[in-house]
Amino acid sequence: MLDATPATLPTFAGVASLLKPEGALDVLLVHGMCTQDESWARESVTQLYASLGGDPAQVALSSTAVADTGIVLYRQTLPLAAGALNVNAILWSPLTTPLKAELCYDQSDKAGYCPADQDAYPYKRARLNRVLKDKLLDDCLADAVIYQGKAREAISQRMQAAILQALGTGGGTGRPLVPGGGEVPPEPIPLVLITDSLGSKVAFDALFKLSTKPEQSATALQVFNRMSLIFMRANQLPLLRLAEMDLDGSMAPPGPGDFPVDPIQALIAQRNAQGIGKPTDVPTVVAFTDPNDVLGYTLVKSPFAARAGYPIIDVVVSNAPTYLGLIELPTSAHTNYPRNATVQRMIACGEPAAEGCGN
Repeated sequence: MLDATPATLPTFAGVASLLKPEGALDVLLVHGMCTQDESWARESVTQLYASLGGDPAQVALSSTAVADTGIVLYRQTLPLAAGALNVNAILWSPLTTPLKAELCYDQSDKAGYCPADQDAYPYKRARLNRVLKDKLLDDCLADAVIYQGKAREAISQRMQAAILQALGTGGGTGRPLVPGGGEVPPEPIPLVLITDSLGSKVAFDALFKLSTKPEQSATALQVFNRMSLIFMRANQLPLLRLAEMDLDGSMAPPGPGDFPVDPIQALIAQRNAQGIGKPTDVPTVVAFTDPNDVLGYTLVKSPFAARAGYPIIDVVVSNAPTYLGLIELPTSAHTNYPRNATVQRMIACGEPAAEGCGN
């Protein structure tokens, strides 16, 4: 099911539409809440590459630690008949696992980051409640709580370094996006952003913060200007918006150093103010949501979207079976977007699918 604002945009392009034989395409992947590891990057890249007609056996990501951050960057340039694909996947999960370990005492089935000698949870929980508490609350929602709290600035600073390392030069060319000495900037390489859950907020907050720093503003805005497609596999933007509101429902303009409620809209304003790109060139956001995902929100009819000056398209999907019409496993509903064949196809090929895409 599709819904869009403006309502005249019920269809959208996919990654395949931006591939060109004469140039590369950059894709940046950022995971969201819930602890992730290298397998998230490998699985996400493999699925995207296969959906575009590539051979999954060719996926062999290299890993690079982003200095002094705890973040790991996974990268590879993958060949396709229609053009090369430069993939960068940012793994920021190691930043929050030490804090989430504070909740290990509450877990019935301990997460991998819990101390080996942690005492077992002494009280009996119903099976479904046990899964929900261990995974969705203690491991997943905890990431959003951490990010909206005192650690937000520190997480954002480290994400800024990761984004600069991944995209600060165009498509692995080694050339700066904003050369000095009067050199003409290179032709912008198109960029597609694919985020999971909280990753959309984390990524765009970091990019906005970069845009406010005089020494990095031009680079950040050039990176944003390259984005034409943003795919969100689940998001919490309407929920996180509540944390920015006063008790009477009002929202004061963010002060210096604050985070904007909508960093995408704030980046558009920053870019236009500096005369980078065309004011009419704004990215299209495609948001995938399973209605049974208790941690996911559609965007089109939300107050968040009411102020957005860029197209938003909701794609409503189902990530897992519903049992007796009563329940879809909440863990599967939130974490199975990357494994949903419909989501994979739409990200790769668009809707309707580009002719010949995936072959």
